[in-house]
Amino acid sequence: MNKHFLVTISNDADNLFGVRFVSSFFNNTSDHKVTLLHICRLDSDDMSKAMNEMWLGPDEKTECKITGGLKRSLDRAQELLGKGHISIDRTLTKTAVERYGKVKDILTEGSQGYYDAIVLGRRATYALQWIFERPAEELAHAMIKDSCCDVPLWICPESQPDRKNVLVCVDGSENAYRAVDHVGFILNNQQQHGITLFHVNNGDGRESKKIFTRCEEILHGHGIGDERIKRNSTWGVSVAGVIQSESEKGGYAAVALGMHGNREKGLLRDYIMAGGTTAKLIGKINKTALWCCP
Repeated sequence: MNKHFLVTISNDADNLFGVRFVSSFFNNTSDHKVTLLHICRLDSDDMSKAMNEMWLGPDEKTECKITGGLKRSLDRAQELLGKGHISIDRTLTKTAVERYGKVKDILTEGSQGYYDAIVLGRRATYALQWIFERPAEELAHAMIKDSCCDVPLWICPESQPDRKNVLVCVDGSENAYRAVDHVGFILNNQQQHGITLFHVNNGDGRESKKIFTRCEEILHGHGIGDERIKRNSTWGVSVAGVIQSESEKGGYAAVALGMHGNREKGLLRDYIMAGGTTAKLIGKINKTALWCCP
């Protein structure tokens, strides 16, 4: 089954990190669909320095005028996707004026558009990091709660095309199992990538076997055989630090984990908690994409 990704872009053609990741991660036989989304900021020059080219907005018939920088970004994004064997007729473009704040606008479009993942580049990541690290801000709470984020977020730093495989962090929570399901769905026809199930245990490792068994059942349901699956259980004081270390050691293209996790002992706890694993990984992982699954 082909997938549909919502990929955010800025008006900087040199920083299309989400586009670059999608272009390099999938193999030559992929025929996925990509929607490029740009939100014109209300306080930026996007609203005044306009070319005479117009696009339809994602939510309504809103016209967002395209600047020269954005036009270059769109052209460059389509060029990169073409090199990644995603046909131009499988690529859509949506632009819209900022309405509720860039992050909420992106999440709203993601929830309404039946996408399999929202792909964020570095600039969008900064905005998310601002939310994660300031949980006391009422606006941040409102944006997260009201957006009803039900689509996996892929946060992509500068692309490393030589990286392969996905590290899936599991803790026995239902949210983590949904992350496993997402990875299985995305990789079911991507034979070039293997999957490592990674559990940071409490020291004795007794629960790891049970968790891994259920994860493997989920992956088998997506047609992924045992030859593509590895198990890795370890102990560590800092979950985020252990994940980061394992990601670097294994040279993974992506790290996937549940957005909430087990609230008592999980990987992510509540993802708007200050100092949570999500915020730490967003700030520390700089070569690997982070797949956060609700």
